[in-house]
Amino acid sequence: MHIIKKYLNEFIAKYTILFFIIIILIIIFAGTIAFYNLEGWSFFDSIYFTSVTMSTIGYGDMAPLTHAGKLVAMFYGFMWAPLFIGFTWLLFQSKLKKMLQASIHAYHREAKEAEKMALQIQKENKRQDKEIKEIQEEVENK
Repeated sequence: MHIIKKYLNEFIAKYTILFFIIIILIIIFAGTIAFYNLEGWSFFDSIYFTSVTMSTIGYGDMAPLTHAGKLVAMFYGFMWAPLFIGFTWLLFQSKLKKMLQASIHAYHREAKEAEKMALQIQKENKRQDKEIKEIQEEVENK
């Protein structure tokens, strides 16, 4: 059980957006099965109604007749907003993470280049100091 939990956590961390899409598809499939069984609709009508209800479009061309079907429809109607917000946040967070990583890499690249330039300037300054000392010694010896 511990191995499965560890593998699942690694999968979720690595493929968060894919995992989120899979969860949404499972939820749509569960609603489809619920309406198929509760209302006796065809599979296509059930998936259509689930999708229309979850997206909060609600065309009104179909409506559940049973109390259980109405409860499922209410549940699915309220479910989409948090799922949509969560999915949008994941996409934004993913894009922001990529932008920050690119910025950090550019900063490190610039810092390394600045360090190389500083070392070159330091070597040049040492060489010039050595030349100045040699010239001073020549002047003192004359």
